[in-house]
Amino acid sequence: MIHLEKVCKQYNNNALSDEFGVKNITLNIESGEFVFFVGKSGAGKSTLLKLILKDIDPTSGDICVSNLPLNQLGEKQFPYYRRMFGIISKEIGLLENKTVYQNLELVMRVTGQPTKTIKESIPKALGLVGMTKKMQSYPLELSEGERFKVLMARAIINNPLIVVADEPTANLDYETAWDIMNLFNDINKLGKTVLIATHATNIVAAMEKRVITIKDGRILSDVTKGKYGRVL
Repeated sequence: MIHLEKVCKQYNNNALSDEFGVKNITLNIESGEFVFFVGKSGAGKSTLLKLILKDIDPTSGDICVSNLPLNQLGEKQFPYYRRMFGIISKEIGLLENKTVYQNLELVMRVTGQPTKTIKESIPKALGLVGMTKKMQSYPLELSEGERFKVLMARAIINNPLIVVADEPTANLDYETAWDIMNLFNDINKLGKTVLIATHATNIVAAMEKRVITIKDGRILSDVTKGKYGRVL
C-alpha cells in the first residue's frame, strides 16, 4: 500500500545543513493497517504524513502509494491521487454558515457525486460517527468533540482508501479523545488504512496498534501492538 525507500526531506538547501524533517526513512505500511506515529514536537511525524499526502516532495528517496510512484505523479493526476485519502484536519474547518448536512454535501458535489449517492452516503457517514441527529445543526451549535466527529464523517464520505489525521485528540478532554480513537478503530475495521500522528501517550499504549516512534527525523522503533516509546 505505502512504501518509502531511503526518504529524506531537507528544509535547507545547504548540503551541510542538519535541518532535516525526516532522514533516511524506509517504511512499509500494508493495506488495512492502523499505525500511530509518535514522538516529540519537531521529530518529523507531520513531515512524514505530508510526504505521503504529497503536500511536500522529498529531497531524496522514493515514495510509492498503491503502486503509484509519487515522483511520476503529474499535476493532472494529483487531484485523483488525493481522493485516495480522507484527511482529518482542524485547520480545514467546517463552513459556519452551512449545516452539517450541507458541509458534507459540498464535499461530495465537488467530486461530482450524483444526488442519489449523496442522499445515501451522508446519513451513513454521520451514523458511523454517531452524529445523525445533528444533521441539520450548524457548526457553532456543536461541541468541539461533535465538530471533530463531523470532520471525521467528511473525511470518509467519499470512501477513501487511507484516513490520515495529525494530532486528532489535541485540545479534547480525555473521555472525548477516547471516543474519537474508538471511532478511528471502527473506521479501520471497515478496511481503511489509518495513519495518525499523536502525542496521546495513554491512548496509544492502551490501543496496542502498530507504533512507529520518530526521533530527530529517523525511525527510532517500529513495534506491532506497541506502546508509546519512553525514550524519545
